[in-house]
Amino acid sequence: MGNGDDFMKKVALGLYGAGGFGREVAALLPTIISKLFPNLLSKDFLIIFIDDNPDVSEVNGKKIVSKDSFLKLTDYELYFCVTIADCKTRKLVAERMKNTNVKPLSLIFNDTIVIDGSNIGVGTIIMPGSKISTSVTIGDHVQINFNSYIAHDCVIKDFVTISPSVTCCGNTVISECAFIGAASVIKQGTPGKPRRIGQNSRLGIGSNLLVDLPDNQTYVGNPAKHLMDL
Repeated sequence: MGNGDDFMKKVALGLYGAGGFGREVAALLPTIISKLFPNLLSKDFLIIFIDDNPDVSEVNGKKIVSKDSFLKLTDYELYFCVTIADCKTRKLVAERMKNTNVKPLSLIFNDTIVIDGSNIGVGTIIMPGSKISTSVTIGDHVQINFNSYIAHDCVIKDFVTISPSVTCCGNTVISECAFIGAASVIKQGTPGKPRRIGQNSRLGIGSNLLVDLPDNQTYVGNPAKHLMDL
């Protein structure tokens, strides 16, 4: 976030991905600029989309440029967020940005509750209406979409996507690159036996997960079952 200096150079935030989620994030950003960079004038904050193969040059009034063009904005202090819902693609993009002078920025929008005692990694986006309870650990480049709830003692690892209106009950571990579909409910685990969702796994829209979900599997339904077993 902002570095706290009395004077800052101009800031450019690159949103990597100009799809629907990226456009939602871009539209909301003006509401939190003063929180992100308290000493920055709004006219000195540039929002720009990054796309390696853009079909158009702008969307919703925001320019779309390549990564190389973004890196050439030397008059700006550069930050980025990956606004791509696909977990594996988001991981690839974040890794490509590691060896640049661009810093990941976490975005926690207004109308979000984050209770004391929780930790949030870099590059993570938490959309309005979401609630993060106490003793929650959220990794890097996680997306938590509108109106989702992450209960106490949950661990959300890097590059997880939480779709809108998900309820993740307490003592749940969601592994790297897992995707949780909209309006899903994950039954709570216990401190000694947390509910686990495996790496690269997917939980379908509107599912009710009562069991652990192994790595690299897709579960759907109420109660959720392995897709191949349905």
